[in-house]
Amino acid sequence: MKKIIVITGTPTSGKTSISERLSGMLNDSELIKANDLVKEKRLFTGYSKDGEIIADMKRLRLEIEKIAASSKANLVIFEGHLLCDMKIKGATVIVIREHLKTLLERMEKRGYSMKKIESNIVSEAIDYCGVNSMENYDSVYEIWGGKGAANEIIKIINGKIEKPKEIDVLGELNGMAQYLGKAAL
Repeated sequence: MKKIIVITGTPTSGKTSISERLSGMLNDSELIKANDLVKEKRLFTGYSKDGEIIADMKRLRLEIEKIAASSKANLVIFEGHLLCDMKIKGATVIVIREHLKTLLERMEKRGYSMKKIESNIVSEAIDYCGVNSMENYDSVYEIWGGKGAANEIIKIINGKIEKPKEIDVLGELNGMAQYLGKAAL
């Protein structure tokens, strides 16, 4: 029976690396990256003031469901931070979590604007992706990013981790206040 896994989380949490590692570890899997799909199929409505693509969420969801139904793979992995904001039928969701300081360092390295850094740090602290995933999906797991994450996802897929856990990093936000500025918090 075909399984559908959604890997979501805050930008720079490690979703893409973990998804690629997972797909490489498993035979008969297909990895679809939501951001690539949006660009390739032109599933967007325009651009934000910052030049970011504004995804057409309805068209993206329909395209993902079409791919999931037609894929010949036994495991279809969809990756992207947008996926927490929609419901993909039959999917199990893995929310990748990361410590705020690690996210900050990764975003700075990628040259994110301060506004984007602040927004993403707060999103991770309040568990935006986890909360929205829980509203949209029946089966949601939160795991820490990093090298062992792909192995943990395999355990979830194989039913060896049954009870979903929630990860709380909200307390870390206090330590970020001086760097980010109190206005962001």
